[in-house]
Amino acid sequence: MALSGGFDADPANGDFRMEPRELCCSARICQPFLRAVRGSAADVPEWRQPVEALDLDARLPIPILNQLLEGLIALSGDPDLGLKAAREWSPGDGGVLDHAFTSASTVRDAILAVGRYIQLFSDAVEINLVTVGSQAFLRHDHQIAIPRAARDFSLGALYRALHCVWASGAGASARVLMAHGAPCDTTEYVRTFERLPIEFGAPFYGFAFDADSLDARLVSADIGLHLVVCNHADLMLKERSLERQFTNKVRKALAAELDGGTPSIVHVASRLHMSARTLERKLDREGTRFSTLLAELRRELAVQFVKNPGIELGEIAYRLGFSQAGSFFRAFKRWTGETPSRYRRGRTPPVGPPKTEC
Repeated sequence: MALSGGFDADPANGDFRMEPRELCCSARICQPFLRAVRGSAADVPEWRQPVEALDLDARLPIPILNQLLEGLIALSGDPDLGLKAAREWSPGDGGVLDHAFTSASTVRDAILAVGRYIQLFSDAVEINLVTVGSQAFLRHDHQIAIPRAARDFSLGALYRALHCVWASGAGASARVLMAHGAPCDTTEYVRTFERLPIEFGAPFYGFAFDADSLDARLVSADIGLHLVVCNHADLMLKERSLERQFTNKVRKALAAELDGGTPSIVHVASRLHMSARTLERKLDREGTRFSTLLAELRRELAVQFVKNPGIELGEIAYRLGFSQAGSFFRAFKRWTGETPSRYRRGRTPPVGPPKTEC
């Protein structure tokens, strides 16, 4: 059964094919959606059975998950499915990540733990804590463009998961920041975020609250458990890195060649004292390709450079090997869903009136 146009995996056969080094997410993300669609028009065995059979520790390609979500929305006719799934988030759905931040000592430590270990849950999400004067901002960024329903779920689930943070004092002044415009009906947003003020049209996704709350002690703090969980999480991150030792060497060499304007496989192979064919063969053993690494590194560096207001956008295009600035702008919007200038403006606190999509 095809769940949506262009869905190239067959969930009925448990076939979630992964391209080399494709950005992935934990299979745990499927659990709230299973609960949200139970008994609805989207609750069909063709996708429920293989999804229920998934190992919770498995990782699935994010593009496949996005297509699956779009298919579920089409089946249910419910554009707010992401918000409803977020309300189904339960303690433990995040695995070791949940235990890492709920056992932290303070609100600040909990948010920093989320930022450090979020890669155990998703390769594409970045969590940062920024303070500006008396305000603290929890930024929730994605490295790639995703459907609005996926954005809604991601931020809504984070809000639900961080119950310990809001219950420890931060919730009294918290407000939700939504970068997209306000839909005509915001009922499901109000339900998901439990009547917190929501600012649509903000420069970025996340939350804002009084910075004084950062040092508040968590009601769920457990120092002994926190040390054990964080040690385990650090080992998990290290294991993921060790799995791709040669790939990491190529990435470092590629970064140096990219900055010099010659990011070809021949130049990188020469830097590593081997032939291009040997390099490709070793990368293949670790499940990736040179072209994939180049595209991935360009995307990562582009985001880093654009965040730095001291680097002109035209210079970024040159440093990343684009022949024209326009080509870089189009690629950046494809990667992030925003133009470089808008993404850069989003690094500042939200100001101005909210936008609406009505």
